[in-house]
Amino acid sequence: MTAVTTGLRRSGGLSPHRLIAALLAISVALNLCFVAGALWSRFNAPPPLTASERFRKLEATLDLTDQQRPVYRAYVAATLARTARQRREIDPLLTAAWSEIAKAQPDDDAVMQRFDEASALWRGSQHEAVNATLSLLATFTPEQRERFAADELERRAAARHRRLEEAR
Repeated sequence: MTAVTTGLRRSGGLSPHRLIAALLAISVALNLCFVAGALWSRFNAPPPLTASERFRKLEATLDLTDQQRPVYRAYVAATLARTARQRREIDPLLTAAWSEIAKAQPDDDAVMQRFDEASALWRGSQHEAVNATLSLLATFTPEQRERFAADELERRAAARHRRLEEAR
């Protein structure tokens, strides 16, 4: 005997076609929400912190002593000045190199000379930065050194991630 022959029917259930349609609708809605969230996070990400903002934030997390604070602030000022000087010195060299490359008959030696000069200036600036950073870190406790290094590693990872996103 079947349910129909005994007069019994299914109670309140969905037909197989309606169940499949409902599951499909839920799946489409979830996928749309996922895609919308991915797009939102990609195009509405907060802008990266400026160097000054990052240094202020780092200063708060380092819990500096009264003796360390002026040393840290001098380090930050010197770092910002060094970065500005580096841009002023290197950017014209790179611009000149690329302007030469754009010519119909570029002077390869002049191009290489400009890039070599820019590279030497950058390398010198990096040596200055490392020496200044090591001097600063010599005044820190091991915990402060660890936080400082962790911040730098985080900043570098974020920059690497931004470059990868821009390359897409």
